[in-house]
Amino acid sequence: MGDEHVVVIGGGIAGVTAALACADAGRTVTLLEARKVLGGRVSSVTHPRTGWELDNCQHACFRVYDRFMQLVGRTKGQDAIKLQARTVLPFASPATGVFANLASGRLSPPNHLIGSMLSFPFLSFKDKLAMRKAVKRLANMKHADVWALDEVPFRTWLSEQGQTDQAINRFWSFFVLAALNIDLDEASAAQACMLFNKGLFGDADAFDVGAFTSHLSESFHPAYLEALEQAGVQVRLNTSAKSIEHENGAPSSVRLAGDSIACNDVIFTTPHHITARLLKASNLEDKSALIERNIAAMDYRPLIGIHSFYRGNRVPEDFTFAVMIDEPLIQIIFNRNAELDQPVEEGVQWLSIPVSSALPFMGMDDEAILAELDRVLDALWPEQANLKRFEHLIIKTPKATFAPTPGSAEGRPHAGAISERIALGGCWTKTEWPSTMEGATRSGLQAAAHILKRTYSTDDAWPEWPSRPARREPGWRVWE
Repeated sequence: MGDEHVVVIGGGIAGVTAALACADAGRTVTLLEARKVLGGRVSSVTHPRTGWELDNCQHACFRVYDRFMQLVGRTKGQDAIKLQARTVLPFASPATGVFANLASGRLSPPNHLIGSMLSFPFLSFKDKLAMRKAVKRLANMKHADVWALDEVPFRTWLSEQGQTDQAINRFWSFFVLAALNIDLDEASAAQACMLFNKGLFGDADAFDVGAFTSHLSESFHPAYLEALEQAGVQVRLNTSAKSIEHENGAPSSVRLAGDSIACNDVIFTTPHHITARLLKASNLEDKSALIERNIAAMDYRPLIGIHSFYRGNRVPEDFTFAVMIDEPLIQIIFNRNAELDQPVEEGVQWLSIPVSSALPFMGMDDEAILAELDRVLDALWPEQANLKRFEHLIIKTPKATFAPTPGSAEGRPHAGAISERIALGGCWTKTEWPSTMEGATRSGLQAAAHILKRTYSTDDAWPEWPSRPARREPGWRVWE
């Protein structure tokens, strides 16, 4: 196919991003995906009894996902997302039955949440007073300040900022758990500080929540496939790469199960354990072996997706989601019906509960997990306690996301760590973001920039793509 042919291995968000960016720049691109749909770990499964297509786990996005929002615009996938017109983060206490919101106000960041924070009932005045010190510190941190903390556990940093145990457990811990998929005690302070610096206490609209209006594969796959095909990318689904053939570090072909594809550039965007296996099979000499060992040593953290179904409204019809205070398993409840354009079945309410950093619960059986869900639902909505679920599905994903533990940033490789003609993508590469849709998108752009020999920072917009949307921007849907 000549000197311009790039093979992208992996059809998740990183792979789709890299393939589109290279094709838009005039390169010939083939995208290989082992499964039948694009989207990678942001995808759906078929319920074995009902045939419904369900998210593998509840996902949300945020307006601060600048590059991911660019990808949505590039693939014309705006109809699949609804974005809040202002940040509203609901919390609830099953122990007391109290509900309260953290919401953005008129003040400039980092003080845009202060109005709702002052009345937030789950923290004492002492907790809130101590939090002001940490918020001010986070808002003033420079890039070098943040990443100098990579080997420091986040709890240690919070303690040094005078945070109370209640503030740590009821505020800081939730955001780390949900965004990084790791317990606060295990998290790198650098990765956690980056989350708050760029996200919650960054731009006033940064933490506007985005919901998906269909199941995940329907939200992603059709738009991705159409955009790729229109860009001239050859998409090969149900196709796994086995290794790459090369001469002096320059790829010559990608070997498949029964044949091979000639190429001159390769972009790996598979999960890090699969990438390590492919690198080992490809025998890319010393540099690759070091990268292979580094990424093979990365930890994973699991996720559990709990899906529960009712004929009627188990939670109020206008309930969207809420963080659960002091609940280790039932961490956050989403009313998926409030997000969907159409319910899975007329008259059926779908509740979706993601369990982050789920290792302590992976051995629990469905009955025990559902009993915990029922306890929380009965406490918050006792008037509907007689409405019993008629169906459920619990999905456990052992290798859901890489773990941003203290010191882990050093082992995350740059896109061009192996050679000029080989690029690494995937949210586990050195994007400085955690394992999120945004991290995956940024990694794909970094990989494409490396192959295209562009100087590029992912803090800047990808120049050929639409900008991320402002609040109430025409063409983007609003989640009221």
